[in-house]
Parts: sequence; structure tokens; C-alpha cells
Amino acid sequence: MKLFTPDMKMADVIHGNYLLMPVINRFGVSLGVGEKTVRAVCQQHKIDVDFFLAIINAYSHEHYFQEKKLQTFNVLIIVDYLQKTHRYYIEAQVPLIEKLLNNLLRKSSVDIKQLRLIKKFFLEYKQELLNHLEREDVTTFPYVRKVYRLFNTSHPTAGEKRALSKYSMHVYEEEHNNVDEKLYDLKNILIKYIRSDSTEQLYQEVIFELFRLEKDILDHTRIEDNILLPLVAEMEDALFYPAEHSKRTAGKNALTRKMAKTFVTTEVKPSESPQALYRIPSHISKTGTQQFEELTKRELEVLQLVACGFLNKQIADKLSISLHTVISHRKNITRKLQIKTIAGLTVCALLNGLISPKNLT
Repeated sequence: MKLFTPDMKMADVIHGNYLLMPVINRFGVSLGVGEKTVRAVCQQHKIDVDFFLAIINAYSHEHYFQEKKLQTFNVLIIVDYLQKTHRYYIEAQVPLIEKLLNNLLRKSSVDIKQLRLIKKFFLEYKQELLNHLEREDVTTFPYVRKVYRLFNTSHPTAGEKRALSKYSMHVYEEEHNNVDEKLYDLKNILIKYIRSDSTEQLYQEVIFELFRLEKDILDHTRIEDNILLPLVAEMEDALFYPAEHSKRTAGKNALTRKMAKTFVTTEVKPSESPQALYRIPSHISKTGTQQFEELTKRELEVLQLVACGFLNKQIADKLSISLHTVISHRKNITRKLQIKTIAGLTVCALLNGLISPKNLT
């Protein structure tokens, strides 16, 4: 596929990749472009044509990503585009998937309990995604704008610098957890373990939209990680390094405090036994064994315990094996099932009868 150019007709761009329609719309361009070229449409909407082409080519071509080119653009243009992408996820794509799941629940004649479990998994993912986007909208992007303003101030004061010293792109980098793993697990579970019926078309629509959201988020994350982060980090170093705001001091200190606080609130007391927290299934169903033929008996046992919420050390103690062996089994389980998250493994185990909801109460 050829790269899109300024003199191509915008209509031909959409014909070349119809999945670009929501991306183009984020720039404020609606359908009804007539015979206008990309350049003409961009001029009409006061869009930087080079930035527009860099984005749509990055979305259309897996191996096209001109980091050096993108890093020459004004950081405010990048932030504006990223925020519009957030709005698209929140107002369009995520609600569409939820609507399709609701339709599937209403019309399907297969096990409704299974579909409800899938919907619950999606809603948990949705909340994680919304929290992630809100964190960026409320904290990261306003910070980027302030750094940009200060960077372009002739003589920034010490007070202005100190006002920004509680955050840094180093903190953002550490906090910027991947939000695509649960989405991948959800697709995989739907494809492998949920049988469709007369609602096959609706079932496929759900999976298609999950694929589309996953692709969009991966491209979105590439822009954040490879363009926004290094651009702002460079401005930070020029403004703050090495005194008030070194990314190797302020950022790490803030992150350390946050991690310490998280550890204190989530640590399990030594006096609490695993049995006091979870009821463990005493057997593995034949159905579950058949679904997981690639797993060894020991891996099935580890999968059960992981799905019930046990930590690696607790699993090692219960099965009388080493911590290293537990970690090795977990890697094998993830590789064989292609399910990466604990939530995904839990849903998978529930769907296949390895555990029951009672094991999670």
C-alpha cells in the first residue's frame, strides 16, 4: 500500500483505508469532502497537512512511524489530537461495544451466564480504560501544556519551576501501563470459548469492534510513548536539569512514594492464611480438562489457584513447590492459552468449569 500524499483526493484516502474515517474525523473533518485534495481539506480546516499525513500514514502502515518527523511538530498539536482520540473512545467506540454486548445478551440462546461473565469482564476493562484516560486528561496533558509554556518563556522564575516539580514525564512513563492486555484476553476468550448460535453476525460484530479498538489504542500508545514522552522529557531537561527537576530524582522519588503507599495498602498480613481468603476447588471438571489439553496437570492446578486470587508465594506453599517453579508454570500457562491477565485467566477458568463463583467469595 502506497503512502498517502498531500495531492491525493481525500475521498481516495478513505477508499484506501476505510478504518481511517474516525481518525480523520478527530481532526474536525466530516464526510462530504467532494473532489478536494488532502492539502485543500487541511487548509480549509486549518490543519497542519504534514502532521495529518504523519498520523494517517502511521495508522495505515504498520511499519511506518517517522519518529524524527513527528517530533518536529508542536507538542500542543500532538496533545490536542490525543485528547480528541480520548473523546472518540469514551463517546463512540466503547459505548458501541457495550451496546453490541447488550444486544447479544438479549438475543442469544446460548448460556446467558457465560455472556454475563464476558460483559462483566468488559465493564471492568472499560473502567480501567476510562481511569487511564482521565488520569492523562486531568494530570498529564495539563502538565505538558505548562511545561511547553514555561519552556517558551524567556526567563522562567524559580517559583514557576517549583510549581511543576511534583510531576514529570518519568512518573508518566512508569504509570503508563498498557491498557490493551485485557482487551486482547477478551477477544481471545470470545473466539476460543464462547459458542455462537443464531446471533453469529452480532457475535462477529462484537469481536470485530474489539479488534478495531485494540488496533486504535496500540497506534495511540505509540504516539504517546515514542513522540509525546521524549519531546516533553527533552523540554524538562532543558528547564530543570540538574537542579530542581531531574527526571532521575524528582520523578523517581514521587514514584517510590506512590509504590510504597500502594504496597502498604495491599499487603496481606502473615497471619492470614490463603484458606481464610478463598475456598479452593477440590477437583477439575472433565470439560475443563478437555479444553486445556495443552496444559499439564500441575499447570491446571496452578491455573486454578491463580484464578482464585492466590499470590505466587501462596501457590508455592500450597503445592509444595518452589517460587521459581510457580513462575515457570505461569509463563507456560500464558504462552499456551495466550491469555495475559489474571482477570482473563479467572474468566477462562470460570467458563470452563475449573472453578466456580463460590471459589471467589
